[in-house]
Amino acid sequence: MGFEPSPLSRIIDALLRRNPQLMHHFQLTRMQQEWRSLPAPFPEGTAPLSYDGATLVIAVRNIIWKQEMSFRSGDLDRAMRASWPQLRFQKLVFRVAPLPEPPALPVPPADPALRLRTIQRTTAGSPGELEFRHLQDDLQGSEEPFARSLMRLLESRLPEDKP
Repeated sequence: MGFEPSPLSRIIDALLRRNPQLMHHFQLTRMQQEWRSLPAPFPEGTAPLSYDGATLVIAVRNIIWKQEMSFRSGDLDRAMRASWPQLRFQKLVFRVAPLPEPPALPVPPADPALRLRTIQRTTAGSPGELEFRHLQDDLQGSEEPFARSLMRLLESRLPEDKP
């Protein structure tokens, strides 16, 4: 029986489906990150606080916001379901509480052009050339296969005229 590679997204999705608490935390974090995309006035005085799969607790800035949200809960419900159709809450609860800071957005992947850029030769006297020379001195005479391959790489990148 052979090993079949699977896309990472499918593995993460399967893991989240097996653990409801983890799935709810994932959905809450995503909602907190994207909360500012809701139509005004909701993002100004509200923020998602907790989600357990059935009840979504929304923090509101003060009692006035709580009263306003109780009148506009239908509008907020429709806006949230349009933005996050995967949410399955049955009850919206508003709680006067400090608005939580949204979690940091994930770091975007590195530009592929940067990863594929080849390392050019260093210039004589540059900090890179000095570091390469120190590494070359440290690795000189090593019998380790990795060290030898690193030496070949270093020698191909050093300036032609060694002082």
